[in-house]
Amino acid sequence: MISKDVIKEMPFWLDPAPLASGFAEKPLPERTRVLIIGGGVTGMAAAVHLCRGGADVTLVDREKFCTTASGRNGGMALPGLKESVGAVYKRFGRDMCRRFFAASLESVDCVEDLVREGGIDCAFRRCGSLTAAYKPAHYEGLKKEQDLLAQVLDYETRLVPPAQMPTELGSTFYSGGLVDPQGAGVHPARYVAGLVRMADQAGADLHENVAARAVERRPGGFAVRTDKGTVKAEHVLVATNGYTDAVFPWARRRIIPVESLMIATEALPRKLTAELIPRDRMVFDTKYVLFYFRLSPDGRRVLFGGRTKTAVKDVAKRAHFMQDAMNGVFPQLKPYRVAYAWSGYTGFTFDKYPHIGVKDDIHYAMGYCGHGVAMGTYFGKAAAEWILGRGSRTVFAAKAFPTMPLYRGNPWFVPLVTEGFKVLDRIV
Repeated sequence: MISKDVIKEMPFWLDPAPLASGFAEKPLPERTRVLIIGGGVTGMAAAVHLCRGGADVTLVDREKFCTTASGRNGGMALPGLKESVGAVYKRFGRDMCRRFFAASLESVDCVEDLVREGGIDCAFRRCGSLTAAYKPAHYEGLKKEQDLLAQVLDYETRLVPPAQMPTELGSTFYSGGLVDPQGAGVHPARYVAGLVRMADQAGADLHENVAARAVERRPGGFAVRTDKGTVKAEHVLVATNGYTDAVFPWARRRIIPVESLMIATEALPRKLTAELIPRDRMVFDTKYVLFYFRLSPDGRRVLFGGRTKTAVKDVAKRAHFMQDAMNGVFPQLKPYRVAYAWSGYTGFTFDKYPHIGVKDDIHYAMGYCGHGVAMGTYFGKAAAEWILGRGSRTVFAAKAFPTMPLYRGNPWFVPLVTEGFKVLDRIV
């Protein structure tokens, strides 16, 4: 049962806070070589790699570090993209499909590399991910996906027939699945906190609670106006993903902020959690309006997320709907209460692909469509290499960044699209 008296309306990942304060109320420099806007996974990874390359780096974020999307997601570092391999192959052909997938595999490696190099205590583990088939027809689709992964990408996965699903989930909700062995779990807030420490130790000048207001072109670079002063910079990197605002209107017209809600149960008996997700996989299903879930790093709680069926603003009330969804997957959880509930925004794009590039000499990296932990880390490294003059080697740099006529950043159509997807989930 949900009770506002006991539920904490905050991310499970931030209790306790993984990072002590110390980056606010600092004077901004008059100038810097690289000014990064956004202190999440992308911005911090970029700061680490830029400093390693000898660049003078200043980073600003309008919130406290670790508290927005980078501390509010599901903690899944997954290969692949929002679109299936079959859809990527059909749209771009074999060669580009292989390049996109190779980049997605590298993105998870980038997370693992920084965790190892920084000695980050964030429970990173290659536990594998499970795509759970919502309907029997979806399982047939997973069979085709496995064939493409093997034949086109030389990549091995493992099908889980419906009769074998109890080895993966203590649930009869799904009709089979597909295991990807390279999927990883991570404590996302501790991961970002570790990146903050790495960037700070590498020499980056980090500033939280500083809102960038405008980026103005000047001879030899830019002047970035903030609510705490103006900084002159040779290069600017915007790394704001689902929180992109009017500081970069061109990108704002191309990013769709989509809210996701997550809940975490109270601490559960270990015998129960071992029954629910016995192999500790990162799990997501095949619905258009999908569910994603996992165990907490200590194996004591279920963390469950997705889109809610209500437009009410009260987090505790919305958590009731998410709890109903969770109990539909795991009826065993009905006797247990929800202890945490929180929401956050991910950045979607109109073509369902992440984007990195340069517009009007401003660098940008965003649009991860739910794959921000891994792809954001990879894009942070790629953006740093680009700014350091080492080229734009990532395949994503070649993609045009589409928008929709008259769209200015207000995603008024998201509730309509979500309702349409819910209809498709019932009939397809």
